[in-house]
Amino acid sequence: MPIIWTTLGVAGAALAAAAAFPFIRRDYHTFLKGGPSYAPQNLRGYIIVLVLALFRQEQKGVAIYDRLPEKRRWLADLPARKGPRPRTTSHIIQRQLDQHVDLEFAAKALKGAVIPRVQARHTNKTHLALSKFEFHAEAIFLRPEIPIDDPKNIPSHDTVRRTKREIAHMHDYHDYTLHLALAAQDGKEVVSKGWGQRHPLAGPGVPGPPTEWTFLYAPRDEDEVHVVEMVIEASIGYMTNDSAGRILG
Repeated sequence: MPIIWTTLGVAGAALAAAAAFPFIRRDYHTFLKGGPSYAPQNLRGYIIVLVLALFRQEQKGVAIYDRLPEKRRWLADLPARKGPRPRTTSHIIQRQLDQHVDLEFAAKALKGAVIPRVQARHTNKTHLALSKFEFHAEAIFLRPEIPIDDPKNIPSHDTVRRTKREIAHMHDYHDYTLHLALAAQDGKEVVSKGWGQRHPLAGPGVPGPPTEWTFLYAPRDEDEVHVVEMVIEASIGYMTNDSAGRILG
């Protein structure tokens, strides 16, 4: 009898593996198409991503923002983004799967342009360096000489510390989406108006970036570039504790 049960168990495992293989193969190829990130572009990197995906959080709800202590806002009211949200990857390397940016427009208006252009307005408090999250993207950082333990300089949150001073980066080597840190109420505005969603590992008690770490969809035209730059400006305002922040009442 034990032999029969062992045989059935092996057969069941084989059938389950055969059924799962097409999905795993598709998902692995989606992972590779996501381009360079913090995970190696090989089977080892894919396994790392699968393990971390066990901690995935809900990404589009807004109730979580009202539970965070930061009540100030740096972002003006946004228009609703046109059309449905783009489909995104199911694993933790966030990328868009559709609504791709026109390549000619990207080369002219986005690649190597958006992040440096916004940062150039804030050189007294920020600098450019390679992202510590993506390793392949140019990112805006809080300048190293600015102390992060002085309430006069940095808000009393731990966002700056958890992002290692990184404020924003654009994946302009791939799909032109962005990641950035937003004050809770600004994140709520972005997510509720359809411009983005949280990182899948962002949330309390999760081994990932802070709740404020937000995925912004790729801008499809000049009007959307303007919105994206407004959001980056708000991110810089929050992370540098700019006095323009206003308390919502």
